[in-house]
Formats: sequence, C-alpha cells, structure tokens
Amino acid sequence: RAIRAGDLASTTPRKPTAAPVAVGELPRTGPAETLATVQAAVLTGEALWIGYVNAEGAASQRVIAPIRVEGGFVTAYDHTADEVRTYPLHRITGVAELADEES
Repeated sequence: RAIRAGDLASTTPRKPTAAPVAVGELPRTGPAETLATVQAAVLTGEALWIGYVNAEGAASQRVIAPIRVEGGFVTAYDHTADEVRTYPLHRITGVAELADEES
C-alpha cells in the first residue's frame, strides 16, 4: 500500500507552477504561498502534493487532503500512510496543486 501511494505521490500530474519541479524532486514554495495553498485546499477539499522533511531530516513527498490548518500545523488525510496525520507547517518544503484528471 505504501509503495503504491509513494508511486502516486511521485507520478501524479501537477498544475504548472512558476518554478517547475523536476520528476523526483520535492516542491519548493515559500512559507506564505505554502500556507495560502494549504488553506485554500481545506476550503475546496482538493488534494495537494507536498514535500516534507521529518524530524530526522529525511525528505519525502506525499499526496495529502488537508482537513484543517491551525496553530502552525496542518491536519490532513495522507494517501501515502492511508491515515489522518498532522504535519508542522515549517517542515513542509513546498506544495503543488494536482492537475485536473480531465486535463
């Protein structure tokens, strides 16, 4: 399950951004853009592709569906882990919106 979800995170089409992201690289956005994008996703119910660095410094990419943003944390359904998790916003390296399926 985790391997399939990881494959999804790395191969899911993303909407074009000002700074293109190469395949396999983590998205990079500034803190304000990251926060605004995550907050918008909470309102729209859309999933996002995020780059994340854990407390040990290991980087990963994930597809999440944000549920709420408060107190410097985002709570989201993590498709990679197949569960709801909470992530500190300062550990998110960047976000990218997923492309529409019909595009």
